[in-house]
Amino acid sequence: MTNKNRDTKIERILVPIDFSDYSINACYFALHLAERTGAGIRLFHAFFNPMVDAMTFPDAFTYQSNMADIFHELEQNAGKEMKRFSKKLKKYSKLKNLKNSSVDTEITAGQPNDEIENIIGEFRPDIIVIGTRGHGEQANEVLGSVAARVIDTAGIPVLLVTQDARLRDDDIIKVLYATNFDDSDFEALKSLTGILSGFRISVDCVHFKTGDETSGNSEKMSDMKALFMEKIKNVDLKCHIIESENIISGLDHFVEVHDIDLIAITHKKRNMFYRLLNPSLAKKLLFQTKRPVFVFN
Repeated sequence: MTNKNRDTKIERILVPIDFSDYSINACYFALHLAERTGAGIRLFHAFFNPMVDAMTFPDAFTYQSNMADIFHELEQNAGKEMKRFSKKLKKYSKLKNLKNSSVDTEITAGQPNDEIENIIGEFRPDIIVIGTRGHGEQANEVLGSVAARVIDTAGIPVLLVTQDARLRDDDIIKVLYATNFDDSDFEALKSLTGILSGFRISVDCVHFKTGDETSGNSEKMSDMKALFMEKIKNVDLKCHIIESENIISGLDHFVEVHDIDLIAITHKKRNMFYRLLNPSLAKKLLFQTKRPVFVFN
């Protein structure tokens, strides 16, 4: 799925939800983002449609009738959950004095992965915010698989928010941007600073050097910093090259020492997180880190 060309102005935020605590915290982040950008938020929920299976039994009239009743009940329950969920967000907005965001809701029947792809095409969001499990928790399999699919197909930035992630009260966001000196780094950083322009941000650009890498990283980092500082003003940017045989442990250590609020990475099949990490470690980075992860496609 591709996205039309846009600048970094955020006008529409899509938040797929399943009414869990993972989802509510993702919505809190979306509300704060909308407050500073003026973007509208759409909450989207897809519930299971039993009528799809019923269609495979054309002679089972009674079965299909029962499925129609079940469908109606599921639809009603989803509507009630959405109202309850929306009331929570209104209460939170009032508590945090968030007045600049508009929220609408949409419920549909179908498989979450397929329906989210459909709503992305219709709503054309500038960013997707989705909840994921927290560090050390059991997997939220439905939302986790949806998040992975969204990252692979959306073509726009995706913010993964863990259940226990929190924003600072002073609206400062300290970002770790992990780089492998890819050509897309500048555009990702530009997009990141644009999306977060309503916050006071600092960026630590970090390259995790492994033992088998060749020299020249210092020059690459210097060139990247010079380009960024020339094109983008008023952003506190620091650059680091860290030797670490294990990228995950090196990243976790840096996050803790430097009190990082948000991890940002680019998502390409050929970038360092797919060349150097096996699938289980890549999954840990995206879905088990203690911090929210911004993924740029």
